[in-house]
Amino acid sequence: MSKFENSAFFGEIWAHDYDGDGTWGADPGEVEFLADLAGNGRALELAIGTGRVGLPLAARGVPVEGIEASEKMVAMLRAKPGGEQIPVTIADMADVPVEGPFRLAYLIFNTLFNLIDVDR
Repeated sequence: MSKFENSAFFGEIWAHDYDGDGTWGADPGEVEFLADLAGNGRALELAIGTGRVGLPLAARGVPVEGIEASEKMVAMLRAKPGGEQIPVTIADMADVPVEGPFRLAYLIFNTLFNLIDVDR
């Protein structure tokens, strides 16, 4: 297996500076859009990372759960206010090893490209 086939590779390499200077937060319109889609149901974020979107969505009252392959990313999420309250499964997002149903499942930005081949 190459390092690129390891689903945790991105987070293990980039977690230490993923949030930058802390100003790279979720766009309020993005959070509003997702909250509207979730309605009164649960939301699942694939590759939740450090919680850039999941935390403000949860703060809006949406029950958010996450899947994240990188333990380093989850440690950063847990260190943020509200981060301990979001259930996160440490796993490959391609496997979706969580119990549904979810009203909304989402993946942010270009994270889909972390799945390096069609089978994944």
